[in-house]
Amino acid sequence: MYRVLIVDDEFPALRFVSSIIEHFSQAFKVVGTVSSGELALNFLKKQAVDLLVTDISMHGMNGIELAQTARKMQPNIHIVIISGYGEFEYAQGAIQAGVDEYLLKPISVTKMAAILQSIQEKLETENMDLSASILPALACGQPCSKENVERLYGRNSYRFAYIRWGNLDMALPKSLRATSLILPANENFYVLRGRDDDERILIAEDRGVDEFLSQLSVYMTMYGNLSTWSAVYTPVLRPIEELTSFITPAINMIYQRTIIGKHQIMQFTGGSAPKIIKLPASDLKQLTYFISFDKTRMIKDYFSSLALTWEHANTPQRQVWHMGHQIIHQIAAVYQPVCNRLDEILHDFDNLIHCTNSYEDLMDGTYSILFEDGGARDRKMSTQELYDYAISYIRENYVQPLSMQSVCDEIGISQTYLSRLFRKYSNTTFNAFLTKCRMEAAMQLLLEKPDLLLRDVAACVGYEDSSYFTKVFRQYTGKTPSQWTTGE
Repeated sequence: MYRVLIVDDEFPALRFVSSIIEHFSQAFKVVGTVSSGELALNFLKKQAVDLLVTDISMHGMNGIELAQTARKMQPNIHIVIISGYGEFEYAQGAIQAGVDEYLLKPISVTKMAAILQSIQEKLETENMDLSASILPALACGQPCSKENVERLYGRNSYRFAYIRWGNLDMALPKSLRATSLILPANENFYVLRGRDDDERILIAEDRGVDEFLSQLSVYMTMYGNLSTWSAVYTPVLRPIEELTSFITPAINMIYQRTIIGKHQIMQFTGGSAPKIIKLPASDLKQLTYFISFDKTRMIKDYFSSLALTWEHANTPQRQVWHMGHQIIHQIAAVYQPVCNRLDEILHDFDNLIHCTNSYEDLMDGTYSILFEDGGARDRKMSTQELYDYAISYIRENYVQPLSMQSVCDEIGISQTYLSRLFRKYSNTTFNAFLTKCRMEAAMQLLLEKPDLLLRDVAACVGYEDSSYFTKVFRQYTGKTPSQWTTGE
């Protein structure tokens, strides 16, 4: 809430103005009422306020003098002058004092409510502009104005959350170097961009931890139907200045604990990193034997058993990444084709672990990277040509009940290989691109044919269920189909 100080040497006037603010504006809170300009200055020395409402004619210091001094003490303060006089010199003095409004008695409730609404809009714009510079600076540990931090956030404590959609990108830095406030503002959080577009920092005022977790879950699931997402949150309220000390340990927690194919909301604890798990030497010796004697089935079974073990043990992605590199280096030591392409294979594995949906898919894809060519069509076309063919096929057939497997069957490659192509050339996924094609077609169709039934619109862009279509449309555009059609 925005803080208001009211100054008038007549008690009934103080009570009347206070009553208007309390009953007609939920955005403002009266934090002080005093009967003179001198008392008002003493109050302003001790506490910052957002709005000063003062009578102009008082014993001692008048409202114009108070406004001028208050502006020097708190440059960002907003001021409303109330007066029973309409003479030009008072209005001129108010203008010179830089007041927002000059209001004549008797006070109109409607006029006062309108003034409060106008000042609220100014404050929201000003504060959002300040937040856009202060919050990213706090998140990255950069210097910012302590006075502005105290004025904007000193009155409240907050809960923080650091979230990631999808798997880890192992190439990302382990600390936040730059970020930005995302606008328009979310109704429940301040939202900052993380290290890439798949990460966010959320800052919320206190509404209770249960309400916070509920809103956090909704925010996480609205992003999309990704198989993996992780969140770290502070269970207790903290001053905004502690955002700086929260970020790096929270990133580390996500880095240490993200599990491919799992959804997690974790309490912030910090702590040291767990020890890296390595594959037993006996396993690697056995794998060497399988490769040396071309035991294809045994290699596949070994990869499958690893995936099953990781799935059941909820092994974090970071641990799996290290074991995957261990396997690839072991195979390169005894199998020349892999040794010859070692850097390329390691790069492909890193891309694969970034976009895979499960450990089973990861190990199937790893086997493909190590030992297979990618299919008949792959041997005739470059990777760019394969990707372009897939994109063209999806755009031409998105109305049909497409699946990733049906597209792969058409092209002649595996699902894992297609995922790698999407990650390499567009930094997106098959499902995200298919949704994009369908939603863009739906938006155009709704504008061109606003009278078309919703179920027909859904069918025209590949959805059998109109309710599900509406849900996806709202997630993609932020509006319902009817709101999109009417421009609301």
